Amino acid sequence: MTIARRQLLAAAAAWPLACAPCGARPQAAQVAAASADTLRFVFSRPFDNPRTQWLIRVYTHLVEELGKRFVYIDVPPMRATAMVLTGEADGELGRTFDYQTLFPALVRVPEPNNVVRFAAYATRPGLRFEGWPAVRARGLRCEYRHGISELREMLSRELAAGEYSHVQTIDQGLQKLRLERTDLYFDVEEAVADFLFFLSDAERRASGLAALHQAGVVRSTTGHAYLRGAHAALAPPLAAGLARLKRQGTVKRYLEESLAAYKRGLEGARK
Repeated sequence: MTIARRQLLAAAAAWPLACAPCGARPQAAQVAAASADTLRFVFSRPFDNPRTQWLIRVYTHLVEELGKRFVYIDVPPMRATAMVLTGEADGELGRTFDYQTLFPALVRVPEPNNVVRFAAYATRPGLRFEGWPAVRARGLRCEYRHGISELREMLSRELAAGEYSHVQTIDQGLQKLRLERTDLYFDVEEAVADFLFFLSDAERRASGLAALHQAGVVRSTTGHAYLRGAHAALAPPLAAGLARLKRQGTVKRYLEESLAAYKRGLEGARK
């Protein structure tokens, strides 16, 4: 399905987690105009991604506690921030801590959604990431997944143009490791963990990734929701509510349910 700009209403109470293999999407509605009782959010991941479903559920809960209606607008990742800056959306569900330095007009919700770790992966036995000087000295071939701006900036800063490349998907990155076309593959730790978690037993055997291992963590930060400046006053109550849901175990439960629902959908689609 072509990703059109559409609004997806997420109701936190009794709302089945939707994903491509699990069933139909919530019905699209007309794009809402800005209103005092509605907060419209975008995200850099697809709607069907279980991490998107998790954050939709968390922030529907939080926004409704503030007496407002949560609306999710599904757009291509590159459009997400632009829509917040122009007022077409009111916030983003998740970006890294330093994202505000790139877009100072955005307001970061101070309580993090999660820890974000950027990691290196390898299939060569014993290969570890031991710092960029060692990577350069050994001439290791590096690769990252397109669209991860933090990794693009890191590799372009540390390596010459011919010493790194990018792929479009995690599967491509891991298979190039297996085929020894690259030495180190860089990605977000949770994204690689999800990819491996969702493989069937047959896919896991066919992947040839038995030797895959995490070669090291290159950076650790946190992921946060961001609001446009007009909603700056909502950042503290959203942060307080998020911290409370974490203490209660609700955020963790929502994530576990989202991942489990997605995996069930994949297993059902394979039958």
